[in-house]
Amino acid sequence: SSPHKQVLTFSSALSSNPPGGPQTLLRSSRSGMMAVAVLGLVLSVQIFGLALASIRVPLAASLPRQVQLPELQQEDGSGVTDVPLDNFLDLMYQGQIQVGTPGQNISVTFVTAFSHFWVPNVDAGLTGNHSVFNAAQSSTYVPLPGAVALSMGSEGVVTGGLCRDDVSIGSLTLSNYTFAEVNNTGNIWHYELRPWDGVLGLGIARSNTAIDAPTPMEALVQGGLLDKPVFAFHLGRCSLQGGCLGGELVLGGVEPEHYSGDFTFMNLVRDDSWAIQLDAVTIGGRPLSGSSAEEGGDTKGSIAIVDSGTTLLAGPAKEVRRLARMVGATRAVNGLYAVRCDTELPSLVFRAGGREFAFNAEDLLMFRRGDRCILGVQSLGFHADGWVLGLVFMRKYYVQFDWGARRIGIAEGKQARA
Repeated sequence: SSPHKQVLTFSSALSSNPPGGPQTLLRSSRSGMMAVAVLGLVLSVQIFGLALASIRVPLAASLPRQVQLPELQQEDGSGVTDVPLDNFLDLMYQGQIQVGTPGQNISVTFVTAFSHFWVPNVDAGLTGNHSVFNAAQSSTYVPLPGAVALSMGSEGVVTGGLCRDDVSIGSLTLSNYTFAEVNNTGNIWHYELRPWDGVLGLGIARSNTAIDAPTPMEALVQGGLLDKPVFAFHLGRCSLQGGCLGGELVLGGVEPEHYSGDFTFMNLVRDDSWAIQLDAVTIGGRPLSGSSAEEGGDTKGSIAIVDSGTTLLAGPAKEVRRLARMVGATRAVNGLYAVRCDTELPSLVFRAGGREFAFNAEDLLMFRRGDRCILGVQSLGFHADGWVLGLVFMRKYYVQFDWGARRIGIAEGKQARA
């Protein structure tokens, strides 16, 4: 379709709050909204049970052209598949799946924070950019009795029913799979503007007991569809000239072309999330945690959740505030900080598993407007005591989520810009 111009305001945060688990950002994208003038982007945070107010990041840019990465070369039935992901301004990634027989294309955000799967159906009354699942056009559709309500945290709930049908993710098909078909998204703030249709969770534990069925990863593993019970993300970047490289989700293995060196593996420290132990967080070689509560407390012993649904690096308010002071950043709005784009930032380092994961100005300066940029580190609030390593982390480092061994592997990512 021809490019069009419209004003969009997104609130890209969905969250799930499983018992004892974190509430988490979801960020994703729709590549079809090309060459759209973006005058504002609303980012809401709800994580570690702490709700923060909506925050507005001023942007004056056009959606960049998409430059897709080449697909993996695989043999049919290999047990490894990839799903191409679209990149929206380095903020959000989404991919296409097929539901029903014949397959109907639905765009989903793949989120490691929780594990349920839902798509909107025709009764949701959606128009515009959204695709919906039409059960009447699927020969393998089986309705199930009862209703389901899936919590999206402070954003509300989606409601509908359960059904069984075939679901294809890349070249892998889950036959007769149970999932939620949603007929009411009205409680989700501005869902009609969100650039994805549904949510496919890749969490480590079941995040909603209302769906008494295997999670997507459980079903893939139990069905013997994967060579290995792992998945991995490769996320492309945008250039200042306006192009964006897409990304790929690999299921059943890893893609050697996307990383260099060896993986550092770390066992999970929680049963309900992709959480690893942090040894330290430093900026310019100095610890973000200090000896006093005012300095941010003791970082050693805190955890970090690696999350494909969080845009930035997000940490405790006191530690992020100290980081901002050390780099000369000023508070923007609700947990975000702005800094001059020509600032020579000292290296921000997360130490875990006996290895250092470092970030420099190229990794951390985002959303340029004039001579000011948004720092890619955000505050979670005063009650948070851990970090979330979101897309900023996952763009630089290639992360494999080892569902079978309950561990995370991190290697140096191979990156290119559009």
